[in-house]
Amino acid sequence: MLHDLHKKIASFKPKYKHDSAALITISEAIIASKEGNYGIGACLINEITGEIILRGHNRLFKPYFRSDMHAEMDVLNQYENKNKNQNSKSDELVLYTSLEPCPMCLTRIITAGIQKTYYLSKEPYSGMVHLLNNLPPIWQEIASGRIYEEAQCSEELKEMSKEVFLFSSKILDERLRNGNNKRLYPRDNRSNI
Repeated sequence: MLHDLHKKIASFKPKYKHDSAALITISEAIIASKEGNYGIGACLINEITGEIILRGHNRLFKPYFRSDMHAEMDVLNQYENKNKNQNSKSDELVLYTSLEPCPMCLTRIITAGIQKTYYLSKEPYSGMVHLLNNLPPIWQEIASGRIYEEAQCSEELKEMSKEVFLFSSKILDERLRNGNNKRLYPRDNRSNI
């Protein structure tokens, strides 16, 4: 399944404003899923130049368990580590993610000063953007005037994003519920990766 999605991505011709960034996030999501992590990817792009600044993906379980290594966190950690001795120009940066950011990631994006964040797929159960008004008042105030919304991309890419996420989420959700020391994939599912 992941191999077929990777082929689709390689041959996809961008049609909409955010399709190119969407393709990067899905590619990263596939890498995450192949590694045994949640299939979520992200990238940071300079809006003025179009340059891809950084790419990242979920690393919650591999290479070792890190509860903070969501895709958005991976990208923001890389960016902040790279720019620790400089003033960051976050006004020009746009964060794209394959799935609506969770509460932890959204507050991190807000704190990092990223002005625009676009996601491919809505996440009704753990996504926080559609619940932004439920954040504490200080977070709402800091986020005011910034953009947090669904990407303007092809429906086909949104569906691919969901497919990659759903591929591993059921197994990994169960692993988190039961403690993360369980086998990642049952033996009979390994051939699908």
